[in-house]
Amino acid sequence: MYQRVKRFNRILKIREDSRREEQAILASERREEMDVLDRLAALETEKTTAVREFSKAGEQGMSGTQLWFQRQFIDAIDTDIARGHVSLNDVRQRIAGTEARLVERHKDVRVMEAYIGHLKEAAFKEELDAEQIELDDVATMQYARVKREGA
Repeated sequence: MYQRVKRFNRILKIREDSRREEQAILASERREEMDVLDRLAALETEKTTAVREFSKAGEQGMSGTQLWFQRQFIDAIDTDIARGHVSLNDVRQRIAGTEARLVERHKDVRVMEAYIGHLKEAAFKEELDAEQIELDDVATMQYARVKREGA
């Protein structure tokens, strides 16, 4: 019975390792999400500054070419922001998938822990039962010897 417990403990260790790997992946994806969010915030700030400068440029009497270049710069920032949102969406989808896998790994570990607990209880009960049988045998032999000596 204890060999069986050891075997399932090895399986449990493998499942725990798998869960730890998923946790590491999730942490990495969370960091990536934060990087994308930081990048988006920086782009939004840059866009606000560029729009402010663009509106001031009209008042300052800039040439049409300069205004066109500034407008192209704002459009490029908008494109980067759009790509950032797509990237953020992709990262969040990966995070959702990793979280789902992590929940499954956690359930697997919990089920295995419960099963090993039941195996350990059964092994302990078997041991106690075997010990009780031995004690009963010793008591029976003792009783029979006392009975024989008394008769």
